[in-house]
Amino acid sequence: MKRILPLLWLSLLICGTHSLEKTAPDLLGKVCAFGDFNGDRNTDILVFINGSLTINYQETKLLDVLEASKFTPGTSFEIGPYSLNGDYVECSVGDFNGDSRLDVLVSIRDNDSATYNHTLWTSNIVEDKEIFTSSHVAVLQQHAMAIDVTNDGWTDILGFNPNGSLFCTSVSKSGQAYPVVHSCSHEFLHFPDSVNIYLGMPHLFVDLNSDLIADIVFMTKETDGSLAMMVWQHTKIGWQYKEWIPKLAAAQYAFVAAPVVMDFDSDGELDILVPICREADCSHITQMASWSMKKSWGTVACDLQDYIVKKDPFSLVVFRVGEFSLDSFPDITAIVQSRPNARPAVKVIENGECKNCEKNGTRRFDIRKIEFIQPRNLSLGYIKMGTFFDLLEDGSLDLLVEYEYNNQTRFGFIYCPDKGDTTFLKVQVFTGVCSDNRCNPKSNEIGSSISWTGACASFSMTDGWGGSTQSVACQVPASSHRALYLPFLLYGLGRSPNFVDELNIAIPKYSDRKDDWKHSLKQIVPNSRIIVLPPSDQYPHWTSRLYVTPSALIVQSLAVIALVCCMLLMVVVFLHYREKKEDRYERQQQSHRFHFDAM
Repeated sequence: MKRILPLLWLSLLICGTHSLEKTAPDLLGKVCAFGDFNGDRNTDILVFINGSLTINYQETKLLDVLEASKFTPGTSFEIGPYSLNGDYVECSVGDFNGDSRLDVLVSIRDNDSATYNHTLWTSNIVEDKEIFTSSHVAVLQQHAMAIDVTNDGWTDILGFNPNGSLFCTSVSKSGQAYPVVHSCSHEFLHFPDSVNIYLGMPHLFVDLNSDLIADIVFMTKETDGSLAMMVWQHTKIGWQYKEWIPKLAAAQYAFVAAPVVMDFDSDGELDILVPICREADCSHITQMASWSMKKSWGTVACDLQDYIVKKDPFSLVVFRVGEFSLDSFPDITAIVQSRPNARPAVKVIENGECKNCEKNGTRRFDIRKIEFIQPRNLSLGYIKMGTFFDLLEDGSLDLLVEYEYNNQTRFGFIYCPDKGDTTFLKVQVFTGVCSDNRCNPKSNEIGSSISWTGACASFSMTDGWGGSTQSVACQVPASSHRALYLPFLLYGLGRSPNFVDELNIAIPKYSDRKDDWKHSLKQIVPNSRIIVLPPSDQYPHWTSRLYVTPSALIVQSLAVIALVCCMLLMVVVFLHYREKKEDRYERQQQSHRFHFDAM
């Protein structure tokens, strides 16, 4: 027994090495947008620094025990004069000219006129080197939406002119925005001549009526200060106005922040959650107003009244959404202060069960009690922004934190791999416009790698307790004001080991044939990443590819089983050695024994 104890200590030591935290990267610059720029199925980060935009390519190594991920600086380009009077830069990405490469729409705020000057930077390959060329688009009230308005798979630019009129334009193959005479504004039937938009709020592109086709929601402000959401639905004859959402009256809610979109109660219907503020700058959030098509307006409790909420200048975005706990109920994150002079901290506000909520509510948002271990520079810096990010592309969300340290804007990560024995489903729908070999379903690099903004998906499954789980989400429902939605859909499946019964996927495209815009997959293995290609001119059928990620529990179980087998083998070898040694000693004793019978 004394000889076996050291073996047990050795096995515990080896198992303990699994808990060693991987080091997360720390980079210089301000996060501007997310997207897969090099087509390797990893999410890259577009960073703004010193008047230039730089693409940081992510390299994931699942078997690396030291680093969570690695980012390599790639293509960099200057975006023009960057004045020293505090101009504000925003970015959104998409395939604007139909060449299956990500382009960048950049807006720079002019503080004197409070308008945003938009420039489109299109990607081109010259002598095996990527370069970005620019073309001026327009001067608008705030950063424009980058969505497909014209139903052709190319990303269009949608916003509002300084006088409140609608601005909509498509882009040619050469990367130039079409003139006003070719504006796509005519796609919106009977649009008002002028709209008073709610400044600081990103417009939305989400499915509101559960048909999985995304609708456009413009955030407008009425004369009395009420928040009015203008919904436009894509129909056979164009975009039509729908009176679906009653206004959020200023008499009841005087101050509000930017809405977030999620299926927060996991009922298979998207909800719009509007943070209710105590004051005009939205530094204190008292509760959240929620709207869905079936339930209309209601309230959701939010445990943030004792905290000061921080946000970007010229923006009302206070929350960012992600499936952090993987329990099928999306969570949010925010930057808060416990008191005015305290250092800001990033907090995950978990979506939990509520048994005593008003109006028969079932969910509430509470700050996660467990604190995160922060890297050194991040803990010493002044935190300015936080959002979710998947470092290893393994379905387990981590935290991306932007901070100021030594008079430099930097961003780092808090690696959060331990989500318990939970499973996930990760879905990414690419655009159907293809112009190179990546769009060949038989190649290793499947599809354009460009996430189709507004593509929606819903799933349903039976859990391990006889109940059912369902949820719905849309890809990149907002792209302005650094909403920083990730370019994929992530669903938490909880601790159920069952297969996903059905996954329904749809693209934001109107068609009389259902197969052209909607597709279904059945009996999907948990912990799967699914890449979906919609029909295109080259390949008229839906194509999907599934990648299975083994859970951490399986890896740990295999490691423990291997260690136990090694221990048992060592014990058997040791006992076999002892037995052979005793047999040899007994034979020696017999050879030296005096034989009386021989006398």
